[in-house]
Amino acid sequence: MKKILIVSATKKTNYDLAKKLKKLIKSNIEITLISLEDYILPIYTEDEFENKKETYKKTVISLTNYFVQSDGIIICGPEYNGSTPPIINNSIAWISSSTKYWRDAFNNKIALIGTSSGGQGTKFITALKLQLEHLGCTVLPRTITTNSSNPLNTESAQKILNRFIKLL
Repeated sequence: MKKILIVSATKKTNYDLAKKLKKLIKSNIEITLISLEDYILPIYTEDEFENKKETYKKTVISLTNYFVQSDGIIICGPEYNGSTPPIINNSIAWISSSTKYWRDAFNNKIALIGTSSGGQGTKFITALKLQLEHLGCTVLPRTITTNSSNPLNTESAQKILNRFIKLL
């Protein structure tokens, strides 16, 4: 059975979007939904890593394993200052520094980006796409975008999700 990991950067509108996307997936697929806010890690620095890697080892391994065990990843996050939210970058930094098998968390995965932002979230999408491709993911060119004046178009989201699932 194929496995999808849905990751929300926050527990607010992006978590709501992630839950809606989970409900729209009708295929026989195992879906895990997490919020990065449940995996609190200190700001990644080399000193912080060296001094606290044992303290946070369990958290990082748990988070990494969700990524490793998935066939596809959906990441929902807001645009922060024209880029990705710090919690996403920080989580990826801890994953890529803390485990020997971290490449398995991203390499050869199909990824889909969703956003619920104040605007269109295009800079978030562009920045995250670049980062995920660098890590080895194949990122769908279509994205799922919502905001207060643009609610989720379930028909469009369903088509994007179906394409995503076909590629798994």
